[in-house]
Amino acid sequence: MRPAGIVQAALALILTATAIGSTAFARPAGPEPAQKAYVLSEIAPHDRDAYRDYLQNVLPIIERHGGRIVVSPFVPAKAVEGPALEGNLAIIEFPSPEARDAFWNAPGYRPWKPLRQANATSRIIHIN
Repeated sequence: MRPAGIVQAALALILTATAIGSTAFARPAGPEPAQKAYVLSEIAPHDRDAYRDYLQNVLPIIERHGGRIVVSPFVPAKAVEGPALEGNLAIIEFPSPEARDAFWNAPGYRPWKPLRQANATSRIIHIN
């Protein structure tokens, strides 16, 4: 499995968990819940102090937009199939794609993106 394979497996897990037809992850009967949205990120910091500063400032912005950290930091003890992740894996859940996009494009988040980009290698994936 290529490094991207691990991220693709995490994506498949999220998509399976939200699939209606799956009996393992079946939704309860009743009105259809609002569609949640996710941010899947693999981040390998080069400067841990700068990355810590980024996290401390971005987490409140995530929360203001209804986001919650589902998995973070996911650092597996060992890869059981394929190569190990190159960074830490995080999954953030938002109540809707609109809430996720509002966070991603928020004026308060814009100044922090360059800090992450300059001090870490990132792979960020939006999932509806």
